[in-house]
Amino acid sequence: MKIKIFGLMFILILSAFTMKKDSKITIFIIGDSTMAERKIDNGNLERGWGQMLSSYFTDDIHIENHAACGASTLSFINEGRWKNVLKRLKPNDYVIIQFGHNDEKRDSNLYTIPGKTFDNNLIRFIREAREKGAIPILLNSIVRRNYPPALDVPHQYIYEKEGDILVDSHGGYANSPREIAKKESAYFVDMTDLTYKLVSGLGPEKSKELFMWIPKGKYKQYPDGKIDNTHLNLYGARIIAGIAASEIVKLIPALESYYCPYATDIRVANYKDGKQCAISYTFDDGLKEHYTLVYPMLEKLGFKGTFWICGKSIEYKEAQYGILRMNWNQLKEMSDNGHEISNHGWSHLNLKGKPENVICKEIYKNDSIIEQKIGKRPCTYCYAFNSVDRRVIDLASKDRIATRLFQYPVGGEVTQSTEEELKRWVDNLLLSEQWGVTMVHGITSGYDCFSDPIVFWRHLQDVKSREKFIWIAPFREVAAYIKERENLKLKIKKNTNSYEILPLLSLDKKLFSESLTMEVESKNSMLSVKQDGKILSVKQNVNGKLCFDFNPYGGKIFIKWLNK
Repeated sequence: MKIKIFGLMFILILSAFTMKKDSKITIFIIGDSTMAERKIDNGNLERGWGQMLSSYFTDDIHIENHAACGASTLSFINEGRWKNVLKRLKPNDYVIIQFGHNDEKRDSNLYTIPGKTFDNNLIRFIREAREKGAIPILLNSIVRRNYPPALDVPHQYIYEKEGDILVDSHGGYANSPREIAKKESAYFVDMTDLTYKLVSGLGPEKSKELFMWIPKGKYKQYPDGKIDNTHLNLYGARIIAGIAASEIVKLIPALESYYCPYATDIRVANYKDGKQCAISYTFDDGLKEHYTLVYPMLEKLGFKGTFWICGKSIEYKEAQYGILRMNWNQLKEMSDNGHEISNHGWSHLNLKGKPENVICKEIYKNDSIIEQKIGKRPCTYCYAFNSVDRRVIDLASKDRIATRLFQYPVGGEVTQSTEEELKRWVDNLLLSEQWGVTMVHGITSGYDCFSDPIVFWRHLQDVKSREKFIWIAPFREVAAYIKERENLKLKIKKNTNSYEILPLLSLDKKLFSESLTMEVESKNSMLSVKQDGKILSVKQNVNGKLCFDFNPYGGKIFIKWLNK
């Protein structure tokens, strides 16, 4: 099982290192792909460590990550990226600077020379940041996972056979930042040395868990696998970000009160009960057979689904276009039994490019009638035709937990789902620890209906057989859990046999009300856990970890090992 991850983001620090609690601190990041923001959709497993940095600080820290894939010091300047950062810098902001990987490449658009052009560019970043009143923090590059078969073998990105000794490949590009920091009296974190110790300590095999080493055939998005000894996966990015955050806080004590250290034996689980992935079954258009066929099957399996409806087609027969739809009594029954009845627009109108008043009417009219008929106002939204633009997303997202921006089509007439494809989809979710959201329309008739519904029923049975690894829940619940988890900060105090943990979460409690799950490495120990004067129930999950649900808005959590 893959080690889980998290998660993460963060305006003002005084040069004398005294801070007001009501002020924010902005930390800018400039560098290359090892730090950059990477897309989190489509099962992408790669992350830059700068993407994870915010999870180690409270919300008083704001992080702007300007690191770019393929960037060297030269290209970062020539492409206008540094100019854009300078425009945004204010007195007492911070700038984390880390380059090297691409400066080494013999490309005229990237290549710089240690001791000469590479140093000059780093010095420029430091001095121009200071001219704006900002505080530079210089880092050298994280180490590559470079285990050559012999020490005298020149560096290659991939070796047919690896050796046992990690060899640094950065040379002068790692040393220049050390020397420049001394000359310029700048803060410096020796990330090359720190990550060398990490990767070397793990050894050739275990260190693969940090990088983009992906076995062939395990992930649909990586059918041929991948071997990448430079870029980090989810877990590696989190670990490297933790090292950087810890060292920066040591250099700058004024940041310590905002620091949320990661405890190696305790963490907030990615999903409820520490399950490996999540699935939300969502059904579009309010078809009658969602009530007569789908609802009974979900109830039988103990699953709860999300049903996106258009109020006009429920309310008016002429708007049904000859397709049987559920009625309000049926929808209320499903809602009362824990299924989510939510907003698919009043009339299934494509909102992209429409005037704001038209968009708002389509959304809020449907909200109102669902609340009137069901008794619950929708807190999520599904776009008709999956068609959006930025303005539509902004309007639809207002005062909601989430909107459906990604989906996995399941059907027959158009999608042509097979049992094998659906099984592979679930396998990939488990391996990549992703959240899967289905889009289902017709079952026996209507758009994208199945040629044989047994395909879908057997898929549900397959998921049921793996339920101990998969959290199956309505869209609103999983979306709320994930957003709470991503925004939660933990202030941790570790004692000899106990932890004191203060959860800090600043979301709208009316919308985001899911309890979160904490996981603890068991180490053959039992736990006593309390929060707000109440004893919390502790159980062991499928990963062998002890876990408990807690209130992310509550007071301190007191964890004590009973037989250490």
